[in-house]
Amino acid sequence: MTTIIYDAFSDQIACDSRTTTKDMIVTDDAQKWFDAGGWRVFCTGQTCDIYTLKQAYLTRSFDNVGHLEFIKYHPEQGVWYGLVENGVLKTEPLTSSYAIGSGQKVAMYGLHQCHPPEDIIEVVKTIDFRTGGKVHCFDVTNAITRD
Repeated sequence: MTTIIYDAFSDQIACDSRTTTKDMIVTDDAQKWFDAGGWRVFCTGQTCDIYTLKQAYLTRSFDNVGHLEFIKYHPEQGVWYGLVENGVLKTEPLTSSYAIGSGQKVAMYGLHQCHPPEDIIEVVKTIDFRTGGKVHCFDVTNAITRD
């Protein structure tokens, strides 16, 4: 799956780079985010889920999405939590720090201990085999630019 952290105090979102299937690591070099409509969207799930959510966003049809969590941000509209369940998209503004993915519990503890999000993911990588690879960190107050 993954670990994605939003730290409301530092205005940062951090994520890892590992994608997995049920029992195997696929890669430690995945991009867990995509840009759509001025938003940067960070997706949990297995290897194909990032692509599936991106396609759903681009076509504005979530019918083929079973269950996914995501965090998204827009420099002017803030940070939002999102969930797709059985084709139904639900979103709400995030007003406090939060984490999603397979490393969620460890990450939430790290957030409550006021550790930087990059450091938290480095610790999660030692506990959760579904979290790994390079850690990416984004300032949610900056404009979204293409790599």
